[in-house]
Amino acid sequence: MERLLQILKDPHKLSLAAAATFLVGIIFSTYFLYTLPPTTLGLASWGFAKVFLVIAITFALGFLAINASMKVKREIIVFKEKSESVMNQTGSSEEKAASIDIQTFTNTIKNAKADKVLQLGLSSICHLLQAGQGAFYSVKNADGKRVVEMKSSFALPVGESEKIEFEFGEGLVGQAAASGKSIYLDELPEGYGNAIVSGLGTAAPKYLFVAPVKKENVVKAVIEIATFSALSEASRKQAEEMASLLAERI
Repeated sequence: MERLLQILKDPHKLSLAAAATFLVGIIFSTYFLYTLPPTTLGLASWGFAKVFLVIAITFALGFLAINASMKVKREIIVFKEKSESVMNQTGSSEEKAASIDIQTFTNTIKNAKADKVLQLGLSSICHLLQAGQGAFYSVKNADGKRVVEMKSSFALPVGESEKIEFEFGEGLVGQAAASGKSIYLDELPEGYGNAIVSGLGTAAPKYLFVAPVKKENVVKAVIEIATFSALSEASRKQAEEMASLLAERI
């Protein structure tokens, strides 16, 4: 009985049951018509009435089955349209938020002093991505070699006078500079890189994003970001765009 009630409550199952009953009705109608004696086909006998009754019920069930099937189809279409509408609204909201962030970032570095623009810009990117550490490297030539030198850092345990640089192809930073392609690592092993230090203690980042900053397809800088949480593809692209804007102020 409970199973029957569940079928009656489910429009899809109800339409299937009605369609199956419709098929059974057709089979019975065919059987009754085939077994009727020839003498009863033209008379208002019980045999004729029985056939008429079965055919009438069959057509009624067929109509109900078709109607229920159309109703289920309409519900599915409406649900799909609503789902696509929600996804479009979500995508539009994310694009709008990213556009606002880029504009705010552009205004921030535009109004910053020349000697503060890199630090301010890198801090803005790290805050946007909720990063624990960050570094900005610029490309230069040293003794005939191409190297990337750290120009600004965020929450790194290094002194202001400490010099950090990598040759092209050296380490992840040098590899990103040499290949011109971004590197994204998740679930970094224990002991990799520097621990993030605060007044409350220390913790190791789990995700690392290293991206080259290009101008006319030439690598001009590299940005390195370490975070505790994963970065979406949209967030990484946004960081690359911001880093490009920042590199133009070098």
